[in-house]
Amino acid sequence: MFLNREEEAIFSGNKGEMLAKLMKLIVKLGESFGAEKLIDITSAHTVLNFGLNFVNAAAQVIHEIREANLKVKVRTTADPIIDMDYKDELSMVYPMFTLHDQLIDDLLHVGIHGFTCTPYFLDNRPNFGEHCAWSESSAVIYLNSVIGARSNREGGLVDIACGILGKTSYHGLHLTENRKGDLLFRLSDDVDKHDLFNLTSMGLIIGEIAGNKIPVIEGLEHASNDEIKNLGAASASTGAVALIHVIGKTPEAKNVEVAFQNDKPEDVIEITMDDINEVREKYSTEWSLPPKNLSIGCPHLSRDEVLIVLEKLKGKKIAPGINFWICTNKEIKDEIVNSEYNEILKDSGAHLTHFCPLLTALPRPLITNSAKTCFYSNATYKNIDECIQIAERGTNND
Repeated sequence: MFLNREEEAIFSGNKGEMLAKLMKLIVKLGESFGAEKLIDITSAHTVLNFGLNFVNAAAQVIHEIREANLKVKVRTTADPIIDMDYKDELSMVYPMFTLHDQLIDDLLHVGIHGFTCTPYFLDNRPNFGEHCAWSESSAVIYLNSVIGARSNREGGLVDIACGILGKTSYHGLHLTENRKGDLLFRLSDDVDKHDLFNLTSMGLIIGEIAGNKIPVIEGLEHASNDEIKNLGAASASTGAVALIHVIGKTPEAKNVEVAFQNDKPEDVIEITMDDINEVREKYSTEWSLPPKNLSIGCPHLSRDEVLIVLEKLKGKKIAPGINFWICTNKEIKDEIVNSEYNEILKDSGAHLTHFCPLLTALPRPLITNSAKTCFYSNATYKNIDECIQIAERGTNND
């Protein structure tokens, strides 16, 4: 790999031992992908911040980065952390987070902030075409697809190294030719394209079929960015998808020709309602016991999505013994609890939180409207209205 004079000095250790280690990490990794050079980035996002006791090796590396007094050069955010407002409700889970305090202190010292899987709702929203180094699969696919910035799916520590150096290796989705669509997906006429539950289920199918290829989707010009966020998160769970093009909606998909860069798709796949029902049955875990937890918001909900959930909860009451979690970033949480909407939360008994329902390992039985949560955990997969109905009556039986 070609390194300029400044990069070579860092690589050689002239700027310190720890900085040299971080440079060697991204150079060697980039070389393994055939990258010929490094490029400057404007933004980074890391997943390596949850304080679970089994990440002690990574936590030690981050502590050494802090002790070397290194700071990030670009806006760098991190995935969700535990929410200490609910230490009583989750007293069984929180003892697992023995490294929480140390990690948060170290990350803040390094300059990493904004603990959410949707950092683009905060101050970490790059511009179209900018190069970034993000991990967190649902965040990466939103960055590439909806914003049109550019990042590969980086790994933990690599993302932090890139943030500190302000650089990443030039390969993969940083190159325009690698952002060309591969597969064309269509929804059959029997599928309600305005139903979010259908779109997230469709995402599970797309990820399975696409793998690491780039899907192009027709017929969703009406979809909101929040809906694409949820569809993309599902695709990035069942597959290694890091970019989707939605014709007439996402910035690199003005039409089919643009999305495929004037080439033809390798294949055209139609998704039917039978396919959607099949994938729901495949990934949903049906429990005979009454639920203990229901979670809404993986990825974290936008402000608009939180308000939709609260409107649905108005006048309703969560059954005793059930925790109903509405997951969003801390800034939105703080705004809502200090507004008139907090009355709905109090009256319903629902919990507004900034934790991750996956990393916090909510006790089972768990029910969710999130395709991502359903894929990664033994959860029952329902639409949001069904989730609320179950939470009200306290049982999963009709």
